[in-house]
Amino acid sequence: MSRPKAVFNAQREHAGFVRRLYGLLAPRAWSVIVFAALFCSLAVKLYHALRYGLLREYPSWILTDIAVLLSFEVVLSLICYRWPRKAVWRGALIAAAVVCTWSVVNAGWLIRTGTQILPMQLLSLIRDPMNIGKLVGLNLVRMPGAAAALLLPSAVALAFFFSVLARPVPPGYDPRTFRAKVGFSLVAIVVAIVGTAAASRLGSAQITAVGLRFNCHARAILAFLLPEYRHLASDDFSNATRQIPLASEVPVSLKPRRTNHNVVLLVLEGIQYRATSLAANLVESDGDRHDPTPYLATVASQGVSFTNARSVVTHTTKALFALLSGQRPGACQDIGETVPMAEPYASLATILEQGMGFRTAFFQSATGTFESRAGLVHNLGYQKFYAREDLNDPNVHVGYLGADEFALLEPIRDWIESDDTPFLLTIMCSVTHDPYEVPAWYGPMAATPVERYKQTIAYTDRFIQALDIELARLGLAENTVFCVVGDHGEAFGEHRIQGHDRVAYEEVLRIVMCIRAPLLIEAGRRVDRPVSSVDLAPTILDLLGFHVDPLGFDGDNALGPLPLHRKTYFAGWTQQGPSGFVQDGNKFVYYPEHNKVSLFRLRTDPLELWRFDLPEYVANEFSQEIIQWRKDTIFRIDQERTGQVVLFDSWLCRWNNRISSVRYIEPGR
Repeated sequence: MSRPKAVFNAQREHAGFVRRLYGLLAPRAWSVIVFAALFCSLAVKLYHALRYGLLREYPSWILTDIAVLLSFEVVLSLICYRWPRKAVWRGALIAAAVVCTWSVVNAGWLIRTGTQILPMQLLSLIRDPMNIGKLVGLNLVRMPGAAAALLLPSAVALAFFFSVLARPVPPGYDPRTFRAKVGFSLVAIVVAIVGTAAASRLGSAQITAVGLRFNCHARAILAFLLPEYRHLASDDFSNATRQIPLASEVPVSLKPRRTNHNVVLLVLEGIQYRATSLAANLVESDGDRHDPTPYLATVASQGVSFTNARSVVTHTTKALFALLSGQRPGACQDIGETVPMAEPYASLATILEQGMGFRTAFFQSATGTFESRAGLVHNLGYQKFYAREDLNDPNVHVGYLGADEFALLEPIRDWIESDDTPFLLTIMCSVTHDPYEVPAWYGPMAATPVERYKQTIAYTDRFIQALDIELARLGLAENTVFCVVGDHGEAFGEHRIQGHDRVAYEEVLRIVMCIRAPLLIEAGRRVDRPVSSVDLAPTILDLLGFHVDPLGFDGDNALGPLPLHRKTYFAGWTQQGPSGFVQDGNKFVYYPEHNKVSLFRLRTDPLELWRFDLPEYVANEFSQEIIQWRKDTIFRIDQERTGQVVLFDSWLCRWNNRISSVRYIEPGR
């Protein structure tokens, strides 16, 4: 036989096999797709178990998936058996496709973050599809194996779905076989339910492992059907009574002894405290000394270092609001802090402007469109806002979000030299944000995400040094309060979870916070008591000579005496995420997903290797307190429900309820 003829015959046999397979699967297309969803869920959890060495826990993770998805398949099969019509078959097919799509989305989320997805986590994609879409695309490119494993079968399933949807194939039923199949499925469901009940009584060293015991589809449905499941319902927002004071509503006054030092506030993006030279353990496993941020350590040694500082809400927009206003942000999954007010809130910027005539500016290397940053900066009362768009140079862009921080030095210098009056200068870094890329001039990009992250931290330390040298060159070193502070940390699998928005471990909560103030703070001072993001603004203002108590901050002066047994509260951004407080060396974390309260003894277990689940009668009291704290952070927005306004002459800001967005426009338009 000639080679062309052999190839032709092979192709014909392959086509015949595909037709036979299609003919076998199409009459039960909804069942096939549901079983594909089940396979996807089981496979991704197996991958996660192998990745973190948790094979012993894997059986307990999949029982709920088996029970829920088999139950769903049985219901669809019974409906199609009882009402054998094309409209019913198409409806079952669409329902199965929705379930399968959610399985694929959950699989991608689990691979990337180590947690199962919840519906509220899709809000960011809806609010900011461009930037979040770029982030998703970059993660797919960075994980080609996972992307192929998810997208290629999804493409085949999609083609199968549309083919059957267009021309449904009537299923042929043998009543005896059908009853046997349903009976077998019901037995499997009962066994899975019994196994799930037994597994729920078992403990786990990691709360994230417990979270994998739940079925993502059932959790999604509950989140929509039961508002109280989120513990923050629509009524908590519509009935909110908390009001954040406006700039004109706080009494600004100064003590007899005051100083008009300039203030430079450098905010670090997503840097783990343990990944800096400020951490106590600086020795690697091979015995070499680890010094990732030597210049940051130098700045801290020249002033005060707060060694036990935490972010109040582990999301940049929320953290910035807390740092710069001294008020708790809403511990909820919106960006209400960015909805532009007719008058700014009372903040570090407005109080310095009113009390001492400061000029104020906020510079950032990131794009200003991300989470409506221009709206936030406006609400914080800054006179000038400068973002990546103002650099007007694509050559300095880094990743989808940021830019080379060193490109900010010239416009910062120009602004400082434009006037002789005292100033507040806030600079927000971005290179340490995902996708963890450094400018080309800095050197070749590291290979792995963790190494790239460390590389961006070293780059940022170099920028801190360059900024400090620039301040000294301008003759400002001796009359400037220089503060370096973090917004939140980042998790890289230390507790088998990644990211920051839904994490309550110390690698995410603890932040850098140090202040150098010549003649105002003695060098080498350390504050080991727990402090929070909301303490920064009152601390700086007290240092400069303001009466802080009348200003109504939620935070305290962290350099003064703090209340005995003070509780330092924290929360993740997502509404179903963890929240809690630290008190007297103990950390209490409430996990709404599991309705558990866990205790970590940080003094003896700083790495949080052991958790203690509180008994239900004790946990209820703690959970109610933490839930109430979270509800109490919700504030009322006294603004029209919808509208638009131009901010800083360059940003068109639109808002709808508690969500806003901005677009860069030509200045003066």
